[in-house]
Amino acid sequence: MMPVENSPVLEPLSFKFASSFIVLTILAGLGVGVARVLTSLYAVHIQATALQLGLIAAAQSIGLLFMALPVGVMVQRFGSLRIFSLGSLIGAALYSLQSLSASAWYLLALTALVSFVLPMRFVSIHTVFLSNLRRLGPAKAGWFRGSHMMGFFLIAPALTVLLIEHAGYHGAFYAVAALFLTAMVFAPVCFSRQPRPAAALQKLTWAEIAEPLKLIKTHPHLRTVCSLEFMSNIANNYFGFFIVVIAIQNFQLQESLAVMLLTVQGIVFVGSLFSLGALAEIAGYHKFYVIGLSLISFALISLSFAQQVLWLWPASVALGLGLGMLHIANFMSFAKVGEQTSMSKISPLLAMVGPAGGLLGGIAGAMFGQQLGLQNLFAPIGITFLCLTFFVFRNLSFQQFLQQEPSTQLQRQEP
Repeated sequence: MMPVENSPVLEPLSFKFASSFIVLTILAGLGVGVARVLTSLYAVHIQATALQLGLIAAAQSIGLLFMALPVGVMVQRFGSLRIFSLGSLIGAALYSLQSLSASAWYLLALTALVSFVLPMRFVSIHTVFLSNLRRLGPAKAGWFRGSHMMGFFLIAPALTVLLIEHAGYHGAFYAVAALFLTAMVFAPVCFSRQPRPAAALQKLTWAEIAEPLKLIKTHPHLRTVCSLEFMSNIANNYFGFFIVVIAIQNFQLQESLAVMLLTVQGIVFVGSLFSLGALAEIAGYHKFYVIGLSLISFALISLSFAQQVLWLWPASVALGLGLGMLHIANFMSFAKVGEQTSMSKISPLLAMVGPAGGLLGGIAGAMFGQQLGLQNLFAPIGITFLCLTFFVFRNLSFQQFLQQEPSTQLQRQEP
């Protein structure tokens, strides 16, 4: 059977692959999503300081930043099935060790170690998804991408609270390990079984690892898309980690209500992925970008100035909608660049740029959260998005890139 990520572009997707991939992405997103919320709540539970909270948030991305490019080469050489399975096994083992200590520094160390393993899962999934994006089309592609985000944003917050109530924090970490292992059941259907023997025998070089970075230097539109992806992850990860802390400490909300802010944002975010893909084609991706960026700017600035808990809810809704629109447009843009160059280079690049933004968001919280206030840091992120809105609105070259026909891109695709 031909590996999915190497199959012909026009070959129709089988029902077995489609259904298995949707379930796999839900489980993969659910495992990481529960771990993210659980880590945030557990850090508050063990009374981590503002510095420790920021470092833990940054640690969730540090390994992804350094390992995305090497893992991209590993996927090409050894096959995505082996890499995904290895990452799932190591991740499950690490989360099962969380019960050994209740120290915030131990939580920080373990979170950092897990972050070095997660690219093995992310890059594998991104490679399959981007390789099939054109055959899916924007509407169906939203369903596939939404299935991952449904587990990550929508189901994970409520499930995390439920697990803590019935199993405690240590039991919840064991449940995360179980979710990592369960995803492996569906991996053989979706991922390549065989490595590439010729490539596997070659010595791994820095030039080969860094090859995707050259695309950023030579492709101006890729730089724009990567900048947008970078900033969207700063906003999303900062909100995802610190909004619970802000709601509990600044607005005296109970844990269950604080987590509901994540759930509301997740519902809107995932809902936009499922429903707005076709609208992006009708309205045009340039308008889609501008509207999405405007909503994110409004949401973040509103969060920074909110004095009453009531204002947190509409801001969370606007943020979820804006990030969803930006997510749809960005993935189609990454796929366009991948068709012009190589999907195997775009996939690890995508897996690296996002965590880099998440890392910066965590570092910002650690460095300035205690002095300036975690809530106030939403303002500079929102202002940056406002600048990006005007940049995209006035960038005619980027607008022309978004309007290019797929046939034109395929003529330039690498063999």
